Amino acid sequence: MEYMRNLHILKTTALMAALLLAGQTAPVHAAQKPVADVDRYDLIWDSPSGDASGSMPIGNGELAANVWVEQNGDLVFYMSRTDSWSETGELYKLGRIRVSFSPSITSSSDFSQVLDLGHGRIGLKGAGLDLSFWIDSEQPVIRIAGKSAQGVCVSAKAEVWRDSLRKIDPSDAGSLIRSMSGYPDSLDFYCYPDNILDCEDAVVVMHHNSCSSYGMTLDLQGIDLENRAAYDPFMDRCFGFRMEGKGFSRKSPLELESDGSVKDIDLRIATECGICHEDGEWSAKVTRISESAPSCGRSARRTRGFWRRFWRRSYIFVQTPDAVTGDRINQAYILQRWVQACAGRGEFPIKFNGSLFTVDPVFTDPSCDFNPDYRRWGGDYWWQNTRLPYYPMLKSGDFDMMQPLFEHYFRNLPMMKANARALCGVDGALSPETATVFGTFCCNDYGWDREGCESALPVNQYIKMHWSSSLEMISLMLDYYDYTSDRKFVEQRLVPYAREFLRFYDNAFGRDESGKLVISPTQSLETYWFDVVNDTPTVCGLNDVLPRLLALPDALGTAEDRVLWESLASALPAVPQGTVDGVTVFNPAESFDPQRTNCENPELYPIFPYHLCNISTGNLQVGRESFWRRTEKANMGWSQDGQEAARLGLKDEAARMLLEKLDNAHDAFRFPAYWGPNYDWTPDQDHGSNLLTTLQEMVLQTYGGEDYLLPSFPDDWGVRLKLHGFGGKVVRYSRSIN
Repeated sequence: MEYMRNLHILKTTALMAALLLAGQTAPVHAAQKPVADVDRYDLIWDSPSGDASGSMPIGNGELAANVWVEQNGDLVFYMSRTDSWSETGELYKLGRIRVSFSPSITSSSDFSQVLDLGHGRIGLKGAGLDLSFWIDSEQPVIRIAGKSAQGVCVSAKAEVWRDSLRKIDPSDAGSLIRSMSGYPDSLDFYCYPDNILDCEDAVVVMHHNSCSSYGMTLDLQGIDLENRAAYDPFMDRCFGFRMEGKGFSRKSPLELESDGSVKDIDLRIATECGICHEDGEWSAKVTRISESAPSCGRSARRTRGFWRRFWRRSYIFVQTPDAVTGDRINQAYILQRWVQACAGRGEFPIKFNGSLFTVDPVFTDPSCDFNPDYRRWGGDYWWQNTRLPYYPMLKSGDFDMMQPLFEHYFRNLPMMKANARALCGVDGALSPETATVFGTFCCNDYGWDREGCESALPVNQYIKMHWSSSLEMISLMLDYYDYTSDRKFVEQRLVPYAREFLRFYDNAFGRDESGKLVISPTQSLETYWFDVVNDTPTVCGLNDVLPRLLALPDALGTAEDRVLWESLASALPAVPQGTVDGVTVFNPAESFDPQRTNCENPELYPIFPYHLCNISTGNLQVGRESFWRRTEKANMGWSQDGQEAARLGLKDEAARMLLEKLDNAHDAFRFPAYWGPNYDWTPDQDHGSNLLTTLQEMVLQTYGGEDYLLPSFPDDWGVRLKLHGFGGKVVRYSRSIN
């Protein structure tokens, strides 16, 4: 199996396996931990790849690349950024680079490609050539550097596929630009070409958005926003790269060539994205970035330092009676954290449907004959999917990577306030379940033809009144505060955000005769649409966040905020329950038509994402009975079953699901953590992130400030962990196999 070839540990530590089976741990010096243990899971490939399906992911959080070596010895890579949005809201790649060597790096039998996790680099060796590929931890710059023992001729060529203006047929729009699916004949949408800039000593390629779908979207949905042009994220967005190198000359507008045979190689590709009105303005910026790049040695050292600090931040290493299973768990956990960190520090949140590591879609689905910019479900942000990479960041201590999520939704708060006015006619804020980059409903969900619509709400029933995402965000923000004690975050982000969404619930819904809130009309996620009253996700959200907001120090939140919080808290309905087979279970809503339209389990929201039923609560048995009787039983993609089992203390079920998740990698891809596509796309970040969360919940849960170690962890497994807890606490624990 491929993972057997990928695990360095399995090649070199037969002694470790014997010790594990004997119930012992191998001696590892304290100074080596944990980075030395991570290094044991470096990927080592001793053969080149055929195409992009054999690529390795790498990145610095903002800029990323898929890197592979083809059979002919060409080093090829795609470049992606978190902020390279097209005119219509697709997340474009920057481009593809092909580096060729003569003699070829594969011309001898000693080829190797290594994903060096501890150093944050990819190492390439063969035919006397020794190269490193990395992305600078402090600059959006790709570095390729190394030596050739005998001397080598090198060429580096940019390959451009957005090379002409192409109208998007409405029938293709759903695949390429989901928000514009089914657009009317009165509109035209295009894929626009990249610009190849003239530069004497470098290859420079950029994309300049000279138009934007933003204004059209607001007009369609009747959204009135003061100074609305200031919130347009697409117009005049420019992104691209500048490639140059020491000892290289430009052979053509798209190709560099070394000045003869060289023994030292130093190539760099600087990238830039931002709002620029002129191509020259953008070109000057990317030139400054390239010119400010430090020496190869300094860049490599600071990048290595970043990654070694990252791996020391937290870890989980599992032992199992058979060493291979434990190694597979550890490898999956480490590689998924790597993928998150490679794309988690940019301006925008991680894309659930492939992150920055999508490649040619035919490798995932042969029927998808589109260019490498394609990803199923497009560039829009779907809350149920977008949130999942961020839950494991709490225990991992990856708080810096949570900021793009918070900032993105907070940045869109003015738009979401406009949504509430335009769609519901009330003050407050409304966050769509599936949203454009700038926070409106997607055009196809809202509806191109509004004739006969009885309200201003979207025509797509799946998300028409699915508004509970805002409460999940508030709960996650409160979780972040529990872990960090960051009062400034509460003052500047959490409270202002919560204020507007709680105002919406106060204004949009009435009370019954007893003064209790009646949340109707509504729906229970995408699954129950009809005659729903007090849907469980919304009721759970309010019951979770309001007591926690009221428990904040008095200085956090205004007097008016506390009046609102107290008023809503006193009006909260109970979490809906019912009886099945003579036992009490959670219901999807207080009342509802049982007709199902999707495959979710909203009745389990008290368990996850909320904190209302778990191993510390008196209703644990209600949760367990609800879990065993859940309608949908799934363990892939965004399905939450694994962490729900762990939070309920179901050791055997949680372990079974964790192991099952390991087998979800796509057969066509060489990288072991290329999950999916499942419901979404490859690599499926929901699946990988749920794997992290499931394992974390198995080994550590915290409720009411009390830590519960190994609450759902098999008795015959060992573990060594360092995770983060409430108030900045760091939890360390070790248990060997008995």
